[in-house]
Amino acid sequence: SRDPGAAPSAADVLTVSGCQHATVGGIVCGDFVPSGSNHGRPTYRKTKQVNGLDVMVYFWDDRDGVKFSGWWFGPKVGGEQIWAYHPEREKLTPPAKGWQVPYDGPVDHGFTVAMRSGGSGSPQGFGGLPSGGGRR
Repeated sequence: SRDPGAAPSAADVLTVSGCQHATVGGIVCGDFVPSGSNHGRPTYRKTKQVNGLDVMVYFWDDRDGVKFSGWWFGPKVGGEQIWAYHPEREKLTPPAKGWQVPYDGPVDHGFTVAMRSGGSGSPQGFGGLPSGGGRR
């Protein structure tokens, strides 16, 4: 509860796009919805399974060493199989750019994680009263 109001709502959707790795791109690209939390940060699950596997985005703290701390893509939280990694440890949500694909490979500069509100919450671009009608 260090940063109230920063947690994503159930309506928030992560959209992953632009992964240039032939195999990993087909696994990680798509929409993700909140699915619990791990080590004090939200986790996300892809809306569609790939080859019968869930695709998760999750945070791991430095309890196993700094080199294991950061944001991860894998079929299960804390699992051995990993598709992408980001060393960011400060943000409460997955970073937009700078992901390593595969996890021990170079940064994929096309790989983007974008957060958008996907629910029917407050409509964007509406609100306010119609102008005009000068009754005085």
